[in-house]
Amino acid sequence: MASTPPAAFEATPPREPMTVTSERWSFESRLVMSVFWLVAIATQLNWNHIANMIVGTGWVVTLGLALCSMFLVLAVRIPFRQALGLPGCLVVAALTFYVVIGVGVALLTDPGWRPGDDRLLFYVGQGVIVIVASAFGAQVVLRRIGTERLLARILVIKAIVCILILASPFLAEHFYHALSPYYRSVSAYRFMGPFKGPNIAGVAACEAVVLALCLLNSRYRRFAWWVVILGGAAVVMTFSRTAIIALVLVLAFFLWSSTSGVRSGRRPAAEWLAPMFVAGVLGLVAVNLEHLPLVEKQLSRIEWILTFGAFRNIGNRFELWHHGMSLIAEAPLFGHGFSQFRFLEDTTCTAETGRDTIACGVHNTYMMLWGEAGIVPLALFLLFIGVLLGIRLVLPKSIAIDAVTGWTLILAVECMATDGVPFFAWNAFIIGLSCALAAHAVSEARVRKGERAPEAQPASVRPAPYGASP
Repeated sequence: MASTPPAAFEATPPREPMTVTSERWSFESRLVMSVFWLVAIATQLNWNHIANMIVGTGWVVTLGLALCSMFLVLAVRIPFRQALGLPGCLVVAALTFYVVIGVGVALLTDPGWRPGDDRLLFYVGQGVIVIVASAFGAQVVLRRIGTERLLARILVIKAIVCILILASPFLAEHFYHALSPYYRSVSAYRFMGPFKGPNIAGVAACEAVVLALCLLNSRYRRFAWWVVILGGAAVVMTFSRTAIIALVLVLAFFLWSSTSGVRSGRRPAAEWLAPMFVAGVLGLVAVNLEHLPLVEKQLSRIEWILTFGAFRNIGNRFELWHHGMSLIAEAPLFGHGFSQFRFLEDTTCTAETGRDTIACGVHNTYMMLWGEAGIVPLALFLLFIGVLLGIRLVLPKSIAIDAVTGWTLILAVECMATDGVPFFAWNAFIIGLSCALAAHAVSEARVRKGERAPEAQPASVRPAPYGASP
């Protein structure tokens, strides 16, 4: 028998013998990846809201999401700081201080206090768990399939979201039997897809556009082009001011990135900017061919936006913010207590029933954190956004960092128009994924510099109680 050359022997590591423990370990890793993708699909396709609109309740989905998230947190063996990085620690700390300080202030000022929404504490807790779970699960997936394949699979989910948004009239007519009269009237000319509101749908479509633009220079380029078209059309059909502003900001960022040479060989932004606009207009026309009675309302809203009527009407939102700031000035350090800015006195909004009116929320996440729990959670949350955006300036340019920056810009805009953004499940997953991508990029940058970074160690799965550690 011929002997193996020394060089070849040294280059080939010895094969690990197959054992029951290693087989179980591999199964547990695959299980973690499967649960991660289940959480991704459930949050991004918004199964909870779909169930609410079809059968009138989605608590089973919410419970399942909480259990899957807890499994990821307990199963993945990786230090918390390494999984989430500095941004993840900041956002988790911000939400934790928001609850602790907010509830403490509320109980001190009113011993018999109860939150305006009894489910709010659960939503915040679930948001924190989803952030941590998505970051832990993403670290395992990143080390097994890589960044590009991970983002490509997320893009597939986002493409389905855009298709569902464009199919809103069909869904509202044939499937959404439990949709409230208010949202049914809105869905007639503002598309919502799997979300309970057009603004959320518009933001989700913006996130799809960001990811597609990031992958235009990858092997998934053709598919990314289709998602750019779908996402652009979906944003147009939601007629969301928040989504339009976020999309313009994102396009400006990618235009700057292309002109500053984000990656060698990247196509100039002018080549996709014009086609995207045309695709959005064509999508608007094509989708409405089967729903001619809706065109009048949609055209009137287009005129409302193009003539800046939408931005003149934003004065109502400014009135809410002015009212919120006046309350914040009364207690700027510790706030007024948890859930106090969910319903502001002396304000009026239309309830979901479409018939009743209720007090408005502040419609601003930054003011919500500040007004209910003081300056500490607000400062931590602003640091979280600042650190994620700052990573783009200090790390090597990559698909992952572009995606994180684009998603963070959208999050920053959305927080200006909606309260409670960080703990919505669909946002919480994107936040956790962004933190994991940023931490992974930091680890890779350290490795390239020759440093031994603890983040570079492969993530593993906690062994079952009856097995030994491999």
